Amino acid sequence: MTPFRTMTALALAGGVGPLLSACAEQAPPPAIVDEAFIAAAHALADQHQAELQQALSGAIAQVGPVGAIGVCEASAPALAEALSVESGVQVGRIAKRHRNPDNGVPAELAALYDDLERQPMADGAPRFVSAVVADRQVVLRAIPMKDQPCALCHGKDIAPEVTAAIAAAYPQDRATGFAAGDLRGAFLISQPLP
Repeated sequence: MTPFRTMTALALAGGVGPLLSACAEQAPPPAIVDEAFIAAAHALADQHQAELQQALSGAIAQVGPVGAIGVCEASAPALAEALSVESGVQVGRIAKRHRNPDNGVPAELAALYDDLERQPMADGAPRFVSAVVADRQVVLRAIPMKDQPCALCHGKDIAPEVTAAIAAAYPQDRATGFAAGDLRGAFLISQPLP
């Protein structure tokens, strides 16, 4: 090795080593989502799903699928907001193929959502993923497509009058064409890190 190359190699080694060491010292340890928060997130997702399903089933029985679209449009965000206020954490739903554009998948959660999309179910139950994203701990729990009553408005064979009502309420709708078991969306439960 020439003297120039030797000096360059030593200079680089001397300069890069401490720099890498300093980076390693400054990097925070990986944060893990709190188990108690994961349990609370499941309870909130269960409650949100039960309340929304009850509201929709009642609406379908009373006013049919066309009338139930308006109930879903008003009830789903109201239920999420009420649960958020009551619990002190953010509760909502997101989906790639969303009905309401406000419920799209944020870029920072895309990889987690993709993970759920590859396998929405595990051991006969909706799968979940959790992570610390920026300064928040988040839990995403799969909402797998159910055959009924979900297929009435989200399935592959939707009645024309229901399709027309969806188009009127949600002009940018992307939430149809699902088969039973497909990932319809995900519950998003999040809170700032303690």
